Amino acid sequence: MRARLDLQRRRSTIAATSIAFTLIVGGGRAHAQSAEAEGLFNDGNKLMAEGKLAQACDAFEASNRVEPRAGTLNRLGECHEQNHQLASAWSAYKDALTRAKDPRKREFAAAKATALEARLSYLTVSVSDENRIDGLTLTRDGKSFDPMLWNRALPVDGGDYVIVGHAPGHEEWQTTAHVPIEGAKVSVAVPKLKELIKLTSPATPQPATAQPTTPAVTERTDREAVRSRGMFTTRRRIAIGVAGASVIGLVAGVIFGESSKGKQDDAFKRCPDPATPCTQADQANALIKSSHSRSLEANVAFGIAAAAAIGAGVLWFTGAPDAENPRRVSVVPSVAPGETGVVVMGRF
Repeated sequence: MRARLDLQRRRSTIAATSIAFTLIVGGGRAHAQSAEAEGLFNDGNKLMAEGKLAQACDAFEASNRVEPRAGTLNRLGECHEQNHQLASAWSAYKDALTRAKDPRKREFAAAKATALEARLSYLTVSVSDENRIDGLTLTRDGKSFDPMLWNRALPVDGGDYVIVGHAPGHEEWQTTAHVPIEGAKVSVAVPKLKELIKLTSPATPQPATAQPTTPAVTERTDREAVRSRGMFTTRRRIAIGVAGASVIGLVAGVIFGESSKGKQDDAFKRCPDPATPCTQADQANALIKSSHSRSLEANVAFGIAAAAAIGAGVLWFTGAPDAENPRRVSVVPSVAPGETGVVVMGRF
């Protein structure tokens, strides 16, 4: 009889524990959940039971997007943890901690986040001041890597990360960083990108031809006629106009650059720590996106200013009033992804 009572007590204890665990991770709900979120949550549970962890995590994430809940985030954290994505699991538990109103869910999320924090792996992308050239941008796995995240140890899931560096007029740089699943600290140092050297082919020598003999009086007359036209030839007048366009482009670049910096500063005032959940994340992301657009506009304006300055210099020096060595010059704008310039062709 006593043995039978002990067995019943054990069964009651197991049942109570199971019910409590279900309530903590989100199986029980104090309020009604939307049909879409509930369906995705149930799909995640089924996929997780079948061992299809990647698909299960996607289902939990979709359910949380439809209707964010602490229980769903706790379940998402468990899914990522079983799939060996420790940083993603830790982030999900931290998000659950900020949303949980039920003390049991909050305690569960806090305990899980604390336990995982000591096991996280970190990746640091370092860019020294000497290597931070104008227009430098980085991507991580094809996604823009914000400068505010440079030189910071960021928690990441284990795996391979492709880091790529771009800058106008410089060679692209790329490397792959392998991060172990647990307890690693990996650092990648971005070198100074190599500047592209534009090579020009040497002029082809022309065969010597006999020059007709011209009376000295005619040569002097031609030189005096050239001098009488003055130093401001048509080409040099054009050069002055092109130089003015260069100044306008430079001013526009400075204005766009200052606007980009201001938007970036506003974004990080709203969300100063990327590892901490932020209620103004959407606004901060919109400001960062707008900042990137303004930065691109500034780079284009500076490129146009530089191209115009080069063109003005070429036009000025090739427009000298010299009748003995006529110059034939063509200045053609050249625009390519990430850079703007001019191509000068002709005889000097």
